[in-house]
Amino acid sequence: MSTHKRIPVRASALFKLTSPRRLADILLVQRSTLERMVNAGDSNYLVRADRKSGRTIEEPKPQLKLIHQRFARLLAQIETPEYLHSGVKGRSYMTNADAHEADLPCIKLDIKKFFPSSSSHYVQRFFEEVLEYPPDVASRAKRLLTYNGHLPTGGNASTILSFWAYRPMFDEIEALAKRYQCEFSLYVDDMSITGVFANRKCQQEARKIVSRYALRAHKAKAFSSGQPRILTGIAKTRRGREVPHKRAKGIAQLEREVAAAPSADEKLKLYPSLIGKVSEAAVVDPSWAGRKDAVVRARRRLRAETETR
Repeated sequence: MSTHKRIPVRASALFKLTSPRRLADILLVQRSTLERMVNAGDSNYLVRADRKSGRTIEEPKPQLKLIHQRFARLLAQIETPEYLHSGVKGRSYMTNADAHEADLPCIKLDIKKFFPSSSSHYVQRFFEEVLEYPPDVASRAKRLLTYNGHLPTGGNASTILSFWAYRPMFDEIEALAKRYQCEFSLYVDDMSITGVFANRKCQQEARKIVSRYALRAHKAKAFSSGQPRILTGIAKTRRGREVPHKRAKGIAQLEREVAAAPSADEKLKLYPSLIGKVSEAAVVDPSWAGRKDAVVRARRRLRAETETR
């Protein structure tokens, strides 16, 4: 459970902004700036392809990014259900994995291209029905926070706003899990249900709920009692949290690249990435701590050797 104190929706600075001027004040911008950015629409974004995945990233330009960050901070202050582990202080992909035990059956599913498939209709509905904005103010907020009719993939507020826009859907899936006497957790669009009755029938019902919101569930997986499972990038086994095999192989490959680097300078360029990956692995699984310390010591020795030459 998060120890960070959060507030009810009605106590939020974002609640019931009844005029564009009040919206501008809360977002710490001039009314004229707000209107200009609302009218600029999609031209407020830089669109590029991610180097690693090739996915399209829609990133707000600097001035709009400040507004997204402001929205994200204020939304993150609002109370959310215990099942949510993304966009919330004190929660992470690790707390999401910790919510599930490997000695029970588990089903998983997520939403295909969640942000690109999301609808600005649900964003506007959140501002009107939950935050109680009049339609003109809700429309301005929606236009600031969406790109081409959906949540932008590089938007600072998209993660937490995706929950609020689709909370009715996620609440339905939590209610479904409870009917099956199961534990439900959510990390962005990654849904996990664990319990004695977490079975294909429950999974299929969850998929039907998702489809009613004009979204498509995919990557549906089912695990039997005791079977290791990957939950938000962490292997959960009866022994506890472990580093997934794929990630461990990636670290081993990077270690080989460091060893094979032709010069000290080339090795030192690779070490930050290796230390970052091994450090994260050690957080997931403390048995990696010794390996992390060894890598840190090796870099320290190499640095000392290069400085004395």
